Amino acid sequence: MLQRYCCVSSFFRLFILAVLWGLGSGAAGASPAPEEAADLRLGDDVVPVFQAIHLTVDADQETYRGSVAIELQVKAPVDVFHFHSEGPELTSLRLSTGGETVEVEHAPLGDDVVEVSSKTPLVEGKYLLEIDFTNPFDTKATSLYRATAGEHAYTFTQFEATDAREAFPCWDEPRFKFPYQMTLTVPEKHLAVANMPVESESEADGWRTTVFAKSPPMPSYLLALATGPFEQVDMPGLGVPARILTVQGQIGLTSMAVEVTPPILKALEAYFGSPYPYRKLDFVAVPEFWPGAMENPGLITYVDRLLVIDPETATIRQRRSQAGVIAHELAHQWFGNLVTMEWWDDLWLNESFADWMGDKITHQLFPELGVDISSTMAGQRIMVADARETSVAIRQPITKTEKIMQDLGLAYSKGKNVLAMFESRLGEETFRKGVLDYLKAREWKNATADDLWRALSKASGQPIDQALATFIDQPGVPRISVESIGEGKVRLSQERFRNFGANSKDLQWKVPVILRFGSGDMAHTKAVLLDRPTLEVDLGVDGPLQWLHPNGETRGYYRWSVSADALKALTTDGLPHLSAVERINLVTNSSALLQAGEIDGGTFLEVLTQLAGDPEPMVVSAVVGELGLVDVAFVPDSLQDAYGSWIDAAFSPALDRFGKEKQSGEAETVALVRPMLLRLMAREAEDQEVLDHFRKMGKTLLKEPSAVDPTLAGLALWAVVKDGDAEMFDEMQKRAETAETPTLRSRYLSALGAFEDPALQNRAMTYALEGPIRPNEIFNVVGGIARNEEGQDRLFQFVMDNWDALGEKLPAQFRSFMPGMAGGCSKERLQVAEDFFSKPEHQGPGVERSMERVRETVRDCVALRERESEAVSAFLEAYGG
Repeated sequence: MLQRYCCVSSFFRLFILAVLWGLGSGAAGASPAPEEAADLRLGDDVVPVFQAIHLTVDADQETYRGSVAIELQVKAPVDVFHFHSEGPELTSLRLSTGGETVEVEHAPLGDDVVEVSSKTPLVEGKYLLEIDFTNPFDTKATSLYRATAGEHAYTFTQFEATDAREAFPCWDEPRFKFPYQMTLTVPEKHLAVANMPVESESEADGWRTTVFAKSPPMPSYLLALATGPFEQVDMPGLGVPARILTVQGQIGLTSMAVEVTPPILKALEAYFGSPYPYRKLDFVAVPEFWPGAMENPGLITYVDRLLVIDPETATIRQRRSQAGVIAHELAHQWFGNLVTMEWWDDLWLNESFADWMGDKITHQLFPELGVDISSTMAGQRIMVADARETSVAIRQPITKTEKIMQDLGLAYSKGKNVLAMFESRLGEETFRKGVLDYLKAREWKNATADDLWRALSKASGQPIDQALATFIDQPGVPRISVESIGEGKVRLSQERFRNFGANSKDLQWKVPVILRFGSGDMAHTKAVLLDRPTLEVDLGVDGPLQWLHPNGETRGYYRWSVSADALKALTTDGLPHLSAVERINLVTNSSALLQAGEIDGGTFLEVLTQLAGDPEPMVVSAVVGELGLVDVAFVPDSLQDAYGSWIDAAFSPALDRFGKEKQSGEAETVALVRPMLLRLMAREAEDQEVLDHFRKMGKTLLKEPSAVDPTLAGLALWAVVKDGDAEMFDEMQKRAETAETPTLRSRYLSALGAFEDPALQNRAMTYALEGPIRPNEIFNVVGGIARNEEGQDRLFQFVMDNWDALGEKLPAQFRSFMPGMAGGCSKERLQVAEDFFSKPEHQGPGVERSMERVRETVRDCVALRERESEAVSAFLEAYGG
């Protein structure tokens, strides 16, 4: 499953950003919460070995019916056993053995478990459990759900983590991994697809029954199906039958996915040393889909705009997202599907590995997309959340289903970067050997993270499991201090990185450190393992150090600090020797030091000023990315003019070099930073020339979309609508509702939240709830309103006023993220949130834990503002004057 904010809905992007900034879990080291009763886990005395599922599905109806036949192995005498079922109405249940009926009774046990009891104990042996049921389709895009597109209805599934039980009775835990066989009966005019290829088909009385082949062993969360009047196109060159399915009218925009998938799959087969492990490969473009993508074997589902892209207007961001997500999901076919986690406490590894591998393969095949640098930047961002007191360890015991997805954004983003760090430490081939040994030993079975660590330790001959545990089993980020002690030696010291005023428990790590340094006009590299509080390192040079970067290659998951003189030497003498990712690390690490109180606001802005004109577009992008911190914490209305003057002075050289419009022969990544620079000039520097330029471009866009650079289309549309009236709002609404592609629909829905008129913002929020849009588009409409403190207040008020209505439209787990709407730098909004979420009707699983994160983020922001406003004001006023 993929939940990357770069490629999912604006709604999910909003919440993933909330996770990245620390809005999703409980406090580490805080007073423990009252222990909750664990969910019932199914026992091991009665286990399934095969399940047949037959569903009769008509997407044009509100309900469906079905039956399951589950072959059981009773391993010890029992008179009670359990299975999962949450929602289906069980109309009959029969248990038999050897053709003889066993008299049993069944009753619900909690919300999602059914207990089957026998008057006489079941003896060891084989049994058959048969259940008939009926069920309404889900309406929130989870489990087996119904969605409409145009004039047609379709059904889709999303079962991870525990929603298969809402579709049919099953053993819904990942450790139960066994074969399934799906049979679907649908109207003749509809196509039915599932994980496996078709075994047989028959038609009768206007219905088509499709029997799919028996699957290899798999867990219930990877089962998938889709039905409806799909269009389809073949994907040749994959070694197995493959195709893409879309809703009506979209199949002509899938050529990019057809082209990019074969090389990605071949590269993955080469890395894993084995062919794709399933018999066919279907991609389904889903119009209503929360996760972004899901790795179901043989039937991978994607939110439609990842697959349905007009190649004539595709941006680098769309190309990068498409390739990266496809690579991520295909990597899961080995890591996650062929070998599956034993329990949900290793879901982080499932996702971390696929994300790491997806980036690795995408960069290997398409280096021009800059995925290597963007992945490094994402690793730097995740440390912001992990540095907070409320951070938690990647691997945690999962005892309740609602905790499965908590902190997943933090866990798999951090996990991906930890894997990259240790691959660098071991070497690519050694790391790969450990991975392959792990997969070979556990194929078609379950495994734990410890199985992988042991394989890596054996392959490398190093106790790598011990070092990994310090990053996996405890929260936080190491802070590495480097001090020159003369004679070509340095002293490394480690402690836990803390934001200013935090009291996080001190911890120790075994940290792979790479030092890059200059001596004698040469750049050198030294790799060490810092496995103790302090370590002296001989760098092996005779002359004095001219400069030193403590995170060479930026592979390390740690923050660092050096003396003021050493930092100055690094940003002057060292800068020409640093790679792009090392310069980005200089920017992001300076931001962290600011929040830790180790450098002042003026020094931080000096670093940004120095690197704002960097020749590498992605470095400039990183600098722009840090302005969110500056804008939120330090720029009141009284400083807006001075801030705009600094923006103009610092970033105009980069914009002049890259140009306002695409240049012949420019690097692909320029197209990523150009809109960011132009937005800065238009919004912050209030450059009238730029704003007029984009208003003109926006008017052209509305008349002839193909005449405008697609990378600038969003900015051009914003320039047109920001001061727009009700008539313009009507036009954006009409364009959204009649858009022919997912990209255009998303663009116009986002425009509804870009109007600055408060009355139109209120209208956008009303439309988000009451208009003809899908639930996963709600925050695509209103997300843009939260672009300043006033808008964030308005959006949070919308959430509070419509708490029940939102709850009816959104999956239950999303309520736990809602406190994140109160984040930012406003103590007043935080108090409103405290009052709102203190009421019993607004509480629920994960809500209070999210509030802990909100309290910390607001506290840190307010403290930073109070501590550094004077230094920042003095710096900016020098430009304003």
